[in-house]
Amino acid sequence: MNKDIDYQSESISHFDEEYKNYGVDSQRLYPNEALCRFMGRYFFSIEKNVRKQYSILEVGCGSGGNLWMISKEGFNTFGIDGSEEAVKICRNHLEEKWGVSATVDEARFDTLPYKNDVFDAVVDVVSLQHLNLQESEVALKEIYRVLKSGGLFFSYRLSDGSCMFQNSGGEYVDSATVDNVFDKRMPLNNNKQMSFWSPSLTKMMYEKVDFSIESIEKDTRSYNNNCMIVEYLSVIARK
Repeated sequence: MNKDIDYQSESISHFDEEYKNYGVDSQRLYPNEALCRFMGRYFFSIEKNVRKQYSILEVGCGSGGNLWMISKEGFNTFGIDGSEEAVKICRNHLEEKWGVSATVDEARFDTLPYKNDVFDAVVDVVSLQHLNLQESEVALKEIYRVLKSGGLFFSYRLSDGSCMFQNSGGEYVDSATVDNVFDKRMPLNNNKQMSFWSPSLTKMMYEKVDFSIESIEKDTRSYNNNCMIVEYLSVIARK
């Protein structure tokens, strides 16, 4: 790893430019399916008249494709993103398209702007995967810090079973992370730094910050007539 490079800032700059160029279309408009399953399993059974008592934070909320669902379901909703442009788009999109609101702030994953023990859940959909192992440990500590005791952390991220991991055309930042997927034949190419975790690495990283893993599930997708496999891990952990 080149310690002189701030990889997280590079990723933020890249996605900020994407949001400037493509606006709300930079991200999917509708919630991630695995996130919906997580919410259904742990939160949708809560009576609607008390849901505002439950605070949920999305790290890397982008233009709000997941956040509007959490807010519309009546939870006390928060989001952060490192991209200033994404935060602007998200605030407008929540109000103009969905008629909901959330507290959305510009912030990095390594310095969450919240007090200790304030959230019932923190969720991440393909955002923390843009951190290398060193950055990830710091971010996980921050997420652990802001969660209430017994609070849940959901993360949906790329696994090392994805075709891009061994065929990125980029340089390895560490054992799990490449600086970019340069090969334009590969899915998700040119999205800057990406980290590909195995279930065993996930367990090791989470245990470092005292998370207790409840489940790790694999979600596999195929591209180019099944010639290319992209695999995700859906991880649920508890503080």
